Amino acid sequence: MKYHAMKKLLAISLLFFLFLEGTRSQTLTPDQLGKDLRIFRSGLESFHPEMYRYTDAATFEKLFTQVEKKISQPMTQEQFYMEMNPLIVALKDGHTKWIVQGKDQYYPFYEEDLFPLQLYFEGNKAFIISHLAGESVPELAEVKKINGIETEELINSLLSNLSFGDGESLGGKYYQLNNHFSAVFATFFGVKAVYEIELVLDGEKLNWKGSGISKAQIEKKNKDSSEPFSYELLNGTTAILDINRFFTHSKEPDLKKFLKNSFRSMKENEVKNLILDLRGNEGGIEKYGVWLYQYLAKSDFDYYNFISVKPNLKTDYEIHTSKIFSVLNGFSKNSESGYRFTKSMGLKSHKPAKNAFEGELIVLIDGQCFSVTTEFAARVKSDQRGYFIGQETAGGYALNSSGFFTIITLPNSKIDLGVPRLGFHMADLNPVQPLNRGILPDLEVIPSAKDILNGKDPVMEKALVKISN
Repeated sequence: MKYHAMKKLLAISLLFFLFLEGTRSQTLTPDQLGKDLRIFRSGLESFHPEMYRYTDAATFEKLFTQVEKKISQPMTQEQFYMEMNPLIVALKDGHTKWIVQGKDQYYPFYEEDLFPLQLYFEGNKAFIISHLAGESVPELAEVKKINGIETEELINSLLSNLSFGDGESLGGKYYQLNNHFSAVFATFFGVKAVYEIELVLDGEKLNWKGSGISKAQIEKKNKDSSEPFSYELLNGTTAILDINRFFTHSKEPDLKKFLKNSFRSMKENEVKNLILDLRGNEGGIEKYGVWLYQYLAKSDFDYYNFISVKPNLKTDYEIHTSKIFSVLNGFSKNSESGYRFTKSMGLKSHKPAKNAFEGELIVLIDGQCFSVTTEFAARVKSDQRGYFIGQETAGGYALNSSGFFTIITLPNSKIDLGVPRLGFHMADLNPVQPLNRGILPDLEVIPSAKDILNGKDPVMEKALVKISN
C-alpha cells in the first residue's frame, strides 16, 4: 500500500474510532431511545422465525413495558445496551446478536484494565488456573470474592445476563464463563486498574491483588491454532475422528474428501469403535452435518422436519440481509402453520454413504457445541445411533435459529441487532429427551480445575474405558 493511501486509511479509521467512542459517552434523549426500541422490537417481530419459542408474548410485553419506563430519561449507549439485554436473554436463542457497532461481541465497552486471571467454574465455585499475562498466581486456589463480590452471587448474576445457548441449556453460559470471563465481567461489572481477590487454598485464607490487563494480552494467550478436523487410527479396532468446526478456510483440507478418505480407512482396517470428538465445535455450514451423518447412519434418514422463516419484508428503517437469502426465501411457502423455507438439502431424505461406519459410536460433547454441531448431534441422539459422553451442549436438541441473518443497526445508539432468519426443526425427535434443553450426555463427565491445569482429559478417558469394557 502506498504511503499516502495508508495515511488516509489510518485517518479514516481514527475518525471512525472517535465516532464510536463519542457515541458510547454521548447522552441519548428519550425520543432517540424510544425510536431505537421501536426498531429493535419491529426487527425481532418481523424477522425472527419464532420469537416466542421459549418466552411467550405476554412475558415479552411486560419486558418491553419495563424497558419503555426505564428509557423515559436520557442515558448513554452503554446504559441502553444494558437495559435492552434482558430482551436478548429472554429470547433464549444463542444465535441472536447484540453487538455495539465496530466492537468485538465480547468486548462492547472495555478493552483495558480487564480481569487478569483465567478462572475455571464448577457449579457455584471458581478456581484459579493461571494469570492471563503469565505472572505467578496461587494455582487451584478457590476464589471466594472479587472486589468484595461473593463468587456465588457473581456467577448467578452473570448466568442470568448471558445469552449463548438455546432454551434452558446452561452449557454455553458456563463455556462463556470459562473462556471469556474477563470480557463478560467487564461488561456487567465494569473494570478496575487493580483487582482484589479473596482466596482459599488448602484450607488457608489468602488475599491476592493484581493489575488489570488488555484485550490484546488475553487474545495473545488464547490464540487458536487448531486444525478443522483430524483422523487417528488408535489401534486395530478403534479410531478417533475430531471435528473442531463445520467450516474451512482457504488452503485448508476439504471436509468431503476428508470424510471419504477417513471412513474408507475405517472400512479397510475393520474398525469396530469410533470416538467422534465434537467438543469445542460451534458449528458452521448446515450441509456438512448432513455429510457426516451419511457416514454414520445405518438406514435412510430425514434430517430436518421443516425450516421456519418469515417472508421478505420492506421496512421504514435500514436493514442488511444477504441478497442470496432474499432470492431463496422467495421460494418459501405459506401454510397453516406459517412460512416454510424450502431450499435446503437437509429437507430431503438421505441414504447412508458408501463405507458408512456400522460399529459402536461414542460422541464427545461440551458446552461449546452449538448450531450445526447440535443439529448433527440431535440426529445421532434421536436415532439412538451413538453414546454421548461429556457435558450438555449450548445448542438446542429440538431446533435452532441460524443460517442467514438480518442485521439492523439502531440509528441512534449504534448497536447492531443480528436476527437469525431460519428455524431448523429436527426430524423424528425422540420424545424422551427434553425439547427445551441442549443435547444431554448419556454419561456426564465434567473436568475439574485440576484436570484443566494438568492437561488431563477425563472425557476421553471415559470413552476409552467404555470401549475396552
